[in-house]
Amino acid sequence: MNCIFNISLSTSDIIAILAFLVAGLSALYARWSSIEAKKANQISLLSGRKEIYIAFFNLKMHMQQYYDSAQLVEVSKFYYSVINSQIYFPADLAKEVEEYYDACFWIAEIHNRKEGVTPQSREDQERYLEIEKKLSSTINSKILKIFQNMNIEPKFKIS
Repeated sequence: MNCIFNISLSTSDIIAILAFLVAGLSALYARWSSIEAKKANQISLLSGRKEIYIAFFNLKMHMQQYYDSAQLVEVSKFYYSVINSQIYFPADLAKEVEEYYDACFWIAEIHNRKEGVTPQSREDQERYLEIEKKLSSTINSKILKIFQNMNIEPKFKIS
């Protein structure tokens, strides 16, 4: 049988071809590793963001239930989530989470003062209640949007 191509490969040519194949496989493996690392980072971010969202949900429900008589102990539970929000969320959202916590904290602080609620403190409390009401829906929608951008739809939504 006659061959159309007469290929004679030296040892160095065979080694070069094998090296090319190994380099190609290495590039494919590196790409696969990169994709898997991105997935792992997304899972890590999701875990931290989910914890903050649950803490936010709990504080929001407490504020809806108690309104101007919020308990300082319950509000204080959100403190570490505020700190973590600076790591897991964009700066503007983390700032809003901090402002939300501050408003809730001062609502509870004013309610729990020993001297009671004075006209001045009532005015302050009303201002903080407005901040809380405005930020709660804003924060909720921004967090849900982040989850949607991660291709995650929560099974429940806070209105």
